[in-house]
Amino acid sequence: MSEFDGVFVSRGDIARLTGVKRPAVTNWERRHADFPQPLGATPDRPADIEVFSAAEILDWLDGRTINAKGRRSEEPEGTTYGDRFRSALGVTRTGALLKAVERLSGSEAERFRGGLSHADYITVLLTLVYVRGCLPEEWQGILTEAGRYQFPHSGELLVRRLASAVRRGLGPAHEDLILALSHNLGDSRVNETIRLLDDTGPVDGVEHVQAFEALLIRYSELMGRRAGDFFTPRAAVDVLTKLVADGSHDVRTVHDPFVRAGELLSAACDAVANTQGGPLDASGAGVGEHPLALAGMNLALHGVPEARLRPGGTVPSAGDSHGHEGFDRIVTNPPFNMRLERPVQYGHWRYGPPPQHNANFDWLQYVVTQLRPDGRAAVLMPDIAAFSANPSERKIRAAMVEDGAVEALVALPDQLFTTTGISVTIWLLRRPTGVCDEVLFIDARHLGALVSRVQRELAPHETNHIVEDYRSWAAARAGGAAFSGTEGLSSAVSIEKIREQDYTLSPAFHVPSSVPSGTRSVEPADLAALVGRLKQLHARAREADGEVEELLGGYGL
Repeated sequence: MSEFDGVFVSRGDIARLTGVKRPAVTNWERRHADFPQPLGATPDRPADIEVFSAAEILDWLDGRTINAKGRRSEEPEGTTYGDRFRSALGVTRTGALLKAVERLSGSEAERFRGGLSHADYITVLLTLVYVRGCLPEEWQGILTEAGRYQFPHSGELLVRRLASAVRRGLGPAHEDLILALSHNLGDSRVNETIRLLDDTGPVDGVEHVQAFEALLIRYSELMGRRAGDFFTPRAAVDVLTKLVADGSHDVRTVHDPFVRAGELLSAACDAVANTQGGPLDASGAGVGEHPLALAGMNLALHGVPEARLRPGGTVPSAGDSHGHEGFDRIVTNPPFNMRLERPVQYGHWRYGPPPQHNANFDWLQYVVTQLRPDGRAAVLMPDIAAFSANPSERKIRAAMVEDGAVEALVALPDQLFTTTGISVTIWLLRRPTGVCDEVLFIDARHLGALVSRVQRELAPHETNHIVEDYRSWAAARAGGAAFSGTEGLSSAVSIEKIREQDYTLSPAFHVPSSVPSGTRSVEPADLAALVGRLKQLHARAREADGEVEELLGGYGL
């Protein structure tokens, strides 16, 4: 539905609302075959004046960008006649802020950023979008200052005003990050940047969120591999948060123990709220002022301004500062394969100590112990965690399964991350029940399509297919029925079979691949030989891991 459904406009109305001469509308109609057709006469609409559907006209005008000569001084590059049509009626100019952000962070970034590094410049833009969207009074004050100061060093004064706004919105812990930027501005054109962001006219909350997310993606692209600990790709966020939010009821607390830029936590809050409604208490921990500040802004734009964010660590055992509060939902993309440092705390090692050289199972155990009764979690892990032959990790993995802590594993396609080619798996965890009868495996590695040379994305229908298979499995379990799975995508595997496979939890190992037509079928003898070979390789890997542990122990590591 459009706000213009049932609204009719004449050719004169179109000309007036788009700021063109009346003959220009006739010219559009004559030269463009896709121009909307006039509507027929009705009892309440005289036949002597032809009128058009305003919604159809607006849709057509949105595709016509105003050229530089035709733009008004307050209209940014990329403004369409549809934007002008809406603005004339006092309606939000959809896409205008997004266009301005794309311009400032892309084609004209060099002209505006001055002496700021790319990362610092994007941080300023992110902060401006946050203040514009969440703190309208503060934004008006900054806008007034931007109009007053025209001398070269005015940028420092404006950024200090911006830092003050952040303090009032998020608290003093986030202010220092913005203040630090005020000394590095050089000839950054902060005044013009602020005015350009304001010239977009009225913008709704959804577009502020879209603009903020677009800047986060831009930051990730600019920083390359250095952004690896900063951002979770949208495809992984969508699958993970929809899975953990499915069937939510009476959820009050959502937590991310490694919050990054808040992209997972904010999406999880949205997903849970869409499922059940009601207020949520969001919390998270992060490493460094930068992620924590941006996470606070991100959450505020998503309607969670009171999120509790605090410093954390790259491994939970380094100092469990979060306590043991218990959460209804946990989502996280922790740093992979981190080394454990001493001293450590053992309180959450319910299933045994992980190897010191890898904290993956430190994170998994920590998440399990932080769940409330009926709590659920979704954790992004490197594929190796599902089948590692390390004795400590295998022991923990087996104990987690037997205790009913592991609900499902979802293998995602590779190349979702722009900064690494590592393959990842979602672990769906729950508060341990003490028993396990089966685990759901979803192998989505074959889904998705390349959107660039280095990055793959999942289409919405593919994400929905993954979620629907999980939902069907959960419904079958609740009704006491067997889950047949989807060929080549999902399979429910009994605990007896998982034991037989030495607690290997890789979805690729448990979900039979569909055999394309024309390919040779696999002979049972060949398959048995492959399984035997795999078991031999697992045994050799366990022996090697044991020798590594022994060598590291000799050095006190």
